[in-house]
Amino acid sequence: MIKHVHWIALLPLIASVVILLGSRDNTEKSRLPLLGVAVMGWCLLHSLLILAGVLSGRAEVPFYRTLPWFEFGGFEMTLGVLIDGTAAFMLVVVTLVSFLVQVYSLGYMHADPRFKRYFAYLSFFSASMLGLVISSNLMALFACWELVGVSSYLLIGFWFEGDAPAYAGKKAFITTKLGDLGFFVGLLLLFAYAQTFDLKMLPLHFQMGPGHMPAWVPTAVGVLLLCGAAGKSAQVPLFVWLPDAMEGPTPVSALIHAATMVAAGVYLVARTYFIYQAAPMALEAVAWVGLITAALAATMAVAAYDIKRVLAFSTVSQLGFMMLGLGVGGYTSGLFHLTTHGCFKALLFLCAGSVIHAVHTNDMRQMGGLSKKMPETFITMLIGAFAIAGFPFLSGWFSKEAILHDVYRFSPAMWCAALATAALTAFYMFRLVFLTFLGISRDHPRWEHAGESPPVMTVPLWILAALSIFAGLALEHNGIFAGAVCFGPAAAAEGAEAVAHAPNWLAWGAVGAFALGLAAAWRLYGTGDLSLASSLKRSLAGVFDILEDRYGFDRFFLALVRASDSLAAALYWFDSNIIDAIFVDGWALATRALAEVQRFFDDFFVDGAVDGVGALTRDGGLGLSRLMAGKVQEYLLFVALAVSLFATFIMTR
Repeated sequence: MIKHVHWIALLPLIASVVILLGSRDNTEKSRLPLLGVAVMGWCLLHSLLILAGVLSGRAEVPFYRTLPWFEFGGFEMTLGVLIDGTAAFMLVVVTLVSFLVQVYSLGYMHADPRFKRYFAYLSFFSASMLGLVISSNLMALFACWELVGVSSYLLIGFWFEGDAPAYAGKKAFITTKLGDLGFFVGLLLLFAYAQTFDLKMLPLHFQMGPGHMPAWVPTAVGVLLLCGAAGKSAQVPLFVWLPDAMEGPTPVSALIHAATMVAAGVYLVARTYFIYQAAPMALEAVAWVGLITAALAATMAVAAYDIKRVLAFSTVSQLGFMMLGLGVGGYTSGLFHLTTHGCFKALLFLCAGSVIHAVHTNDMRQMGGLSKKMPETFITMLIGAFAIAGFPFLSGWFSKEAILHDVYRFSPAMWCAALATAALTAFYMFRLVFLTFLGISRDHPRWEHAGESPPVMTVPLWILAALSIFAGLALEHNGIFAGAVCFGPAAAAEGAEAVAHAPNWLAWGAVGAFALGLAAAWRLYGTGDLSLASSLKRSLAGVFDILEDRYGFDRFFLALVRASDSLAAALYWFDSNIIDAIFVDGWALATRALAEVQRFFDDFFVDGAVDGVGALTRDGGLGLSRLMAGKVQEYLLFVALAVSLFATFIMTR
């Protein structure tokens, strides 16, 4: 099956075109969306078989196959696939989440007038992400990277009739392009010294040492690639697009946040980890960006009341944890958290979609008491909250514990900050659960009309809930995940040694953080009496204003936009006035002056010379004509004189 892995990306692309062009958009009886679901189900099965082959050893990895793409100068660009343990796990995560989201969307989006187009966009999005995962070439990866950006723009702004979705789509597209600019410059710099984009050949260039390329090149390339990763994976300061991306349909939010677009940046760092190993400064930059992102996003989630926005900030925070793990040398732990996060984050978003589908609001202040109306959604949401908060032996606990071990080995101070962030994760997640499902209803008409979602929406929830419980334990068992995705045998041995020599009390750090966050959330929101939470918010009004303002990042970028607009207006004025006066009006004046000089020269010198020669010839002829009287004797005299002069001249020589 691994030999046909390219079809995992091509079939969703073909399905997208067929769904989009197969019938009219508003045809209620169209069954074309089922084609997208069936294709993604096949891709999931194909990915599972590839992963089974990788884990069992039947599939020889890395599997590498290329074809000629195009030529320029003396270089040949190839297009192909590269499958190793990391790519195999990523394929399963992407296809699993995409398949369950498409099944869930059959119920969630059934009444939308652009139901068919929505599924075409979903398939296009999945094809772009899957192409990114399997690509053997960084330039082809970058092309799929940009297609992910285009498809996310289409999905985030799917309900473009409203101002907010249209604005959110543009904001996501433009913000990620800022990071992509750094990514592209990094690719150009990389090619200038390595002369290739091939992911199989590139590690050899970085293993040759400083003699092969200047020492600053890996650092510069690593930082530039980090810019692209920060844009796609919503790291500081380019995270501002992700909370607003909630304006799209909730299944889209689950797809983007769980395992596709936002995971692309983390996957890029992992895919080019050989560059960061050669550039310790760039690797440490990854760690600090991840830690700052995780901490800031966790604090912003505490002040949010939109249920999807809380989950959006939690995604940003968990992505920060993944970057932190990669940055401190925890290649396996960072990718492990990426894998488990795909399960419980998809679960949480789909549970949020079930709630919104029932009460028709995102504001948790208008919810409460929904556990009695939506028991299946409540239980699965509770499982997802326990998993992301790090409850022992659930999937999130294994992966987050691994990251904390790697962080402690790198820097105990960073470990303390990461542990505090983990406590905040438990706090804001159970704050969400308590405000939504426990206590009394705070909007009785909405509560009265609420009901459990249909099976087409709840069955994916139970599947993801089971994965959130057991996936971490299954992958941790006998080091299955570490053995498949580790960055070389040495990395696996080093990671195992680090865990073995970690302090005994370190394993209880995450448990203590979880317990502390849960206890604080229960005290403020669990009993149904919100007076203490309201009083605390009033006393810390200034802090909450900063958090709700997102630390001013949005205002900062808005100021940059306005400054660029002002600069553009100033440049336009300068161009219209100064530049025109100098280069347009000034050139016209200079041209007229030169024309006058030329006219003077022509009149007095050129024309004067021509007229003078003509007048001299005319006057000379007129003077000579007066010497001639017309007598033959005079003509003979002149001839005789001429002959005499000529003879004298000849004889004197």
